[in-house]
Amino acid sequence: MNNLFTMRFHQTIFTLLFLFSLSASAQVVKKNLLLEMNGPMAGSVTMKSAKIWAQLPQIQPTEKFQTFIEYEAISNSSKLTKKIKSTKTVILDAEKNNSIWELSDLEPETKYQYRVIAKKGSQVLSSKSYFFQTETLWQWRKDPPSIRVLASSCAYTNDAAEDRPGKPYGQGNQIFTTMGNLKPDVTLWMGDNIYLRETDFDNSKAMATRYDKWRSLSELQALMQSGSHIATWDDHDYGANDSNSSNPFKQVSLDLFKQYWPNPSFGVPDLPGVFTQYKSSDVEFFVLDDRWYRDGDHLEDDSKQMLGAGQVRWLKNALLSSTATWKLIVTGSQVLNLNNKYEGWHHFVKESNEFQDWLERQKVPGVILMSGDRHFSVLLKKERLNTYPLYELTCSPSSAGAYTTASKETQNNLQVVKDSLVTTNNFCDLEFSGKRGDRQMRIQIKDQLGKSLFTTSISEAELK
Repeated sequence: MNNLFTMRFHQTIFTLLFLFSLSASAQVVKKNLLLEMNGPMAGSVTMKSAKIWAQLPQIQPTEKFQTFIEYEAISNSSKLTKKIKSTKTVILDAEKNNSIWELSDLEPETKYQYRVIAKKGSQVLSSKSYFFQTETLWQWRKDPPSIRVLASSCAYTNDAAEDRPGKPYGQGNQIFTTMGNLKPDVTLWMGDNIYLRETDFDNSKAMATRYDKWRSLSELQALMQSGSHIATWDDHDYGANDSNSSNPFKQVSLDLFKQYWPNPSFGVPDLPGVFTQYKSSDVEFFVLDDRWYRDGDHLEDDSKQMLGAGQVRWLKNALLSSTATWKLIVTGSQVLNLNNKYEGWHHFVKESNEFQDWLERQKVPGVILMSGDRHFSVLLKKERLNTYPLYELTCSPSSAGAYTTASKETQNNLQVVKDSLVTTNNFCDLEFSGKRGDRQMRIQIKDQLGKSLFTTSISEAELK
């Protein structure tokens, strides 16, 4: 009897241990699931902070997860510690399953490794590791670091159910793979980044879905994971074609822009919009908002505006405060092309001329204009009597249809730099290098596969 009891007791213990091991194994599998996501993407990265955007489509809208970033500085080690230095709780819903974290306890010129964690009870999902590097404290110490900046606009992804009938307008997404392979330090998105459709203009959920579809592109992931990303909008991110300040859904567009782009800032406290400024090495970007305050291009009123008096005043003061070698003014609309029959700052004669006259009088060094929108790329050069020439580099389109007959518009334009007109899908590749006081900006316009179609260089000395 005792032997039978002992045997049954051992069998019971064995069964319990077996069931416990199965349960433990199940929990281990459950705890080590890979967290898949769109991105992540670093936006503003400074000497001591970084903004990181990520979207977690793997998590259902009704689920409540705590999501956080685990990160550490790395040297020769590629292993993450278990210490969690930044946490944020996010309740995901149907219209917002993305997060922006700001890490604010970083050190200059340091490479960081990080991963995104999602946790609910015993369920833990962890992404693979990603990297970013903080800005270098070079001032008063050494030469500015060399950096590579990629710029593009007009990214159109076909959506047959909601596109206009006929030949697809999107030209494929290979160009983003090419750009990602170059591992840029900064990527500038100069507007028309998502192309809202007629089905989206008056529906916040549809607008968000348009962002989601673009951010989920497999070809876009490596580019999003490289360097810093700074963006502005143009009409197709903001609303309907050629939309202006009258857009009744402008606040919805602005709110969504803030959710999907980890820019340094958005306007100033008393002046809403997407305009901001950002510095990397000795290059400073003054990113403008050409929609929020915009009157209709063809409004018959001498006082009409594209940027608005408040934003122009902000821009002037920001330029005067800048110590950067290169000051890149970025806007969705072209500035110098007077032959442009479509949208551009030239339609706002008083505002545009007043700013350009001010720029010439002030002799602010190192200014270059950058723009998108036009579905071709070109380098313009405006000679000025009292100071250095003013350049404008237009970069467009990345994946939308190209304006193949643009030569009719530019052939008699004496401002067009020889051989710079590109009427195929392209992006601009800018490299800043050289010793302090003798810096060079190398400009290349490249096709979808990375072949250089135009190359030139501008020296720091030329812009003084």
